[in-house]
Amino acid sequence: MNIADEVKQRLDIVSVISDYVRLEKSGRNVKGLCPFHTEKTPSFFVFPERQSWRCFGCGAGGDLISFVMKKEGLDFGEALKTLAQRAGVALPQRKDKAFEDERSGRLYRINEAAAQYYHQLLLTSSAAQGARKYVEDRGLTAKTAEEFLLGFSLNEWEGLKQHLKKQGYSESDLVTAGLAIEKESRTYDRFRGRLMFAIRNAKGQVVGFGARALDDSLPKYLNSAESPIFDKSSILYGIDRSKGAIREQGKVIIVEGYMDALTAHQNGFRNVVASMGTALTEKQIAMLKGLTTHICLSLDPDAAGDAATLRGIEVCRQALDRGARETPNWLGGPYELHAEINIISLPRGRDPDQVIRESPEEWQSLVKGAQPLMDYLFEVAAKKFDLARPEGKSQVSEQLLPLIAEMKDSVEREVYLGKLSRLVGLSEKTLVGMAARLHKTKSEKAKKRGADVLRPIPQTGDQLEEYCLCLLLKYPPLRNMAENLTPDHFEHSENREVFVAWQSSQAADEIWENLDAALHEYLQALINRQRPPLDKKEQEQALADCIRRMEERRLRAALETERDVEKNKAKLKELWHQHGSLGWR
Repeated sequence: MNIADEVKQRLDIVSVISDYVRLEKSGRNVKGLCPFHTEKTPSFFVFPERQSWRCFGCGAGGDLISFVMKKEGLDFGEALKTLAQRAGVALPQRKDKAFEDERSGRLYRINEAAAQYYHQLLLTSSAAQGARKYVEDRGLTAKTAEEFLLGFSLNEWEGLKQHLKKQGYSESDLVTAGLAIEKESRTYDRFRGRLMFAIRNAKGQVVGFGARALDDSLPKYLNSAESPIFDKSSILYGIDRSKGAIREQGKVIIVEGYMDALTAHQNGFRNVVASMGTALTEKQIAMLKGLTTHICLSLDPDAAGDAATLRGIEVCRQALDRGARETPNWLGGPYELHAEINIISLPRGRDPDQVIRESPEEWQSLVKGAQPLMDYLFEVAAKKFDLARPEGKSQVSEQLLPLIAEMKDSVEREVYLGKLSRLVGLSEKTLVGMAARLHKTKSEKAKKRGADVLRPIPQTGDQLEEYCLCLLLKYPPLRNMAENLTPDHFEHSENREVFVAWQSSQAADEIWENLDAALHEYLQALINRQRPPLDKKEQEQALADCIRRMEERRLRAALETERDVEKNKAKLKELWHQHGSLGWR
């Protein structure tokens, strides 16, 4: 039994999920309203006998660990640690992992101490009078300043350094945390005479700072240096305060600056985060994918169409597309969950902070009227190129057709092809042919390189899943046969995580880099597991049988809530026939 199994065995899945969802008895199982999408009729079921859960509305499901991962926005290791503490199970730690955890813990503590120091200076120091006036002029309340730990750094070389040294931290600690600079054998404070913004991770731990100059000093904004716990490209300002609202509303609004996010939260718009003045990154979008696939980008109209803005949009689009996934509906048949990106176009010369302060109602209207991404890109392309010239029409078509071709919804594809036809004056027939070729080429390339790596839903565990993984790990040529195998087939979180790491690895050794360190020992056990050698035909037959049985189990789970199973055998048989390789047994 691995450590994940021990944790799950000690905990009752119904008891844990009841902390998040109001459950009621439904035969041998319990049901409630799904915590991952809005619904009025319960379609979220927990199966105590199998220690698993599934929503037959949105398709999400899995085991206890996957529930906590999804609900709390944690990775596998973090969720396992949380549940292990609840179960009273001590997690084994490698020496290097223990050292890393201790170092990270010390850096979190030093950043928290710095944040409290800066905050007290803002509240009480006579030197912070200008900073307090700035905060007041921007309309921020004392409550907001306290909630977000706004602060002030003295215009001194060693103010923070001396304060933290008294608390037992070394100069080396300050440098490692990005709070001090080392130069010519001496250290001094990185931030001096600035308004301080404490940057927290999703858990609420202070990982770094943003600092705004209050005079003409350059740069206007300065950030903590990168550290073992701070990577600006993977953090969104306000994520710790907004994640609950994002889940509840099913949507996140991304603004640019600290003040934009602060003013939004103060006025009740709690699903807002800030990119802190930089283009969006794949890591930031990956963080949000666990909360929602509906993203609204608030864009400066002066930046519309510029290269940096379009790069950020493309990163967002590509990252969310990789998160799209086929999930079983209540009959087990697939439907696709689509990511949605909308663009909030601001009035020229105004940012979200100004709009919200002057008129929260106007901001609400702008959010409500946010454009679908494709409509926005149509506008940008039409303004960027001269449509009176053949070259301009060609350039617009070349930019937009690949995006239209990638659309998986045929109706949506046809609508935008018609719109492009009217825009450039080319027949729909011509554009349809071009788009079809692009769509086919894109699909073939993705299939060939196994690019449709999905960040999953659910799983079902035990020896069947482990045997399937052993086959994939031991016989690399089976990769081509596993194209129809998705993370959805694995209900045990540890098996799903190993499969996702294997699926996204091009070389055998890459799987270790793609897998959470908490599962390295489990992966090694799978690799070392002794199995009778199989020839090529036996390998293929064994994998095909695994996939068939896992799919059969998944489809049976989809019908488990039906009272009369006999009545649904015909339905199950029809579903199995749709999958070709599945036979009635």
